[in-house]
Amino acid sequence: MRKQSVNLWAVLVCVVIGQIIPAIWYYLFAEQWTALNGFEKPAMDSANSSVPYLASIVSSAFMAYTLGWVFTKIPVKSGYIGFLIGLLFGVVFVLFEIIVKDLFSKRALELSLIDGGVCVIVYCITGFILGIWRKYE
Repeated sequence: MRKQSVNLWAVLVCVVIGQIIPAIWYYLFAEQWTALNGFEKPAMDSANSSVPYLASIVSSAFMAYTLGWVFTKIPVKSGYIGFLIGLLFGVVFVLFEIIVKDLFSKRALELSLIDGGVCVIVYCITGFILGIWRKYE
């Protein structure tokens, strides 16, 4: 019986997608997100740093690799099942946690849905890619 392993090429593609989707998402919701956070546009522009982008890349890499590793243990045999598990993980482990944190911080639910929604989308797409692009030893 062949053993399923983490496909590093699929993980790399997921990391790239994990940077592109949030960039588009936050571009679409920039005004709402800025207003809900109480930021002023000029203050945000002057605070640009490469640190959040590097942290995002590292976080995406760990998330995609870990999800790929979990998929080898289950094992996930299709993009559809990968998508569903990505949806489950994104909603349960990320979206719900963001909502609870924001409720305690007295932030708007709309902000939670913007911040958590993009994570759910990334988890779903990552799960789909890892589900269809499997590697066997």
